[in-house]
Amino acid sequence: MTYAHHGDACRAANALDLVGDRWTLIVVRELLLGPKRFADLQESVRGITPAVLSDRLRSLRQAGIIDQVTLTDLARTRAYAVTEWGRGLESVLASLGRWYTSGPDPRTSGGMTPDAMVLAMRTMAPPVAEGLPSTALRLYDARQPDPPVREYRLTTVDGLLDVRPGAAVDPVATVTADSTAWSDVLFGGVPLTDAERAGIVRVEGDRDIVTDVVRRYLAVAV
Repeated sequence: MTYAHHGDACRAANALDLVGDRWTLIVVRELLLGPKRFADLQESVRGITPAVLSDRLRSLRQAGIIDQVTLTDLARTRAYAVTEWGRGLESVLASLGRWYTSGPDPRTSGGMTPDAMVLAMRTMAPPVAEGLPSTALRLYDARQPDPPVREYRLTTVDGLLDVRPGAAVDPVATVTADSTAWSDVLFGGVPLTDAERAGIVRVEGDRDIVTDVVRRYLAVAV
């Protein structure tokens, strides 16, 4: 039974009817930055079973939050993508993240997928007074066997640092990292040099730009 069936007209309660089930918002999180195949979602939404994933995808499609799309590859692969309305859930996830961060114990355990890490970067976006030179971020999830590397580009929007999916054009600096290790550097205070020595973060090009980005995120993470 839904909240609506119980006579609750609160819109927040009715929204929970759509996205309040376990795994649902995590599935949406993994689709906000671009379409993914069923197999991709199975790998990135850790702990979900194929049957539950199928159920959540079906419910999200029926609600109009996601849609099934066809990729432009030669195989014309079927995938899932958020709708324009579904994209609005990024702000919901951002608010939840900020709310948790303000709590008595914001520590977490486990790891971060590349897209989850980038969404966290967008949530905690630090101010940038001037434009950021073209900077590339290449993330992978070391918990997966032979993980794909996902490409992002750092930019500025309305005076804040922003991260967008896609390859940077002629980057002056490139960071290649395990997404969890990069999270530890930006939000956990792990020194960049230590992560580099461990081989889980690699910086190429103008290192000063990368250290400045790290410094800015650490300033807003405390």
